[in-house]
Amino acid sequence: MNNIEAAEMFLELADLIDLAGELPFKARSYRKIAQSLKNLKQPFADIVKENRFDKIPGAGKAIKEKLRTMVETERIPTLEKWRKHHVKLFYRWLTLYDIKPRPLGMLIRLLDASDCEDLLKKLKSYDLKKLTGQVKQTAKKILDKNRIVYY
Repeated sequence: MNNIEAAEMFLELADLIDLAGELPFKARSYRKIAQSLKNLKQPFADIVKENRFDKIPGAGKAIKEKLRTMVETERIPTLEKWRKHHVKLFYRWLTLYDIKPRPLGMLIRLLDASDCEDLLKKLKSYDLKKLTGQVKQTAKKILDKNRIVYY
């Protein structure tokens, strides 16, 4: 596994955590480590095997353990757990609608949506005037892409 592949796994984990509405600091730390991995000049696996975590900015205790596991198994058990969570159903929407995970997650919870079809159905009948900020923009993007008129 190369640095970019490892970084992508941490970014996916951050997005899923944001979609679920978990503590924002967790997602931020995963995004930070993803950026650090992308910026490394040498393979992260070599650094981990040499126990030179000082060369990876943002690698705290929990991240170090995940990096060790990645080197050994090419997996992150935490990511696998989140991939089974119902928010994974909405993950594709991030790129499909060019939206951010945290506002989409807020919308999912606000409308108590069980899946993508349910969220779209509930959005069609929801009064967007009740929404604000990024959550409102997220709802508009989803509806616009589905050619739904809103007022």
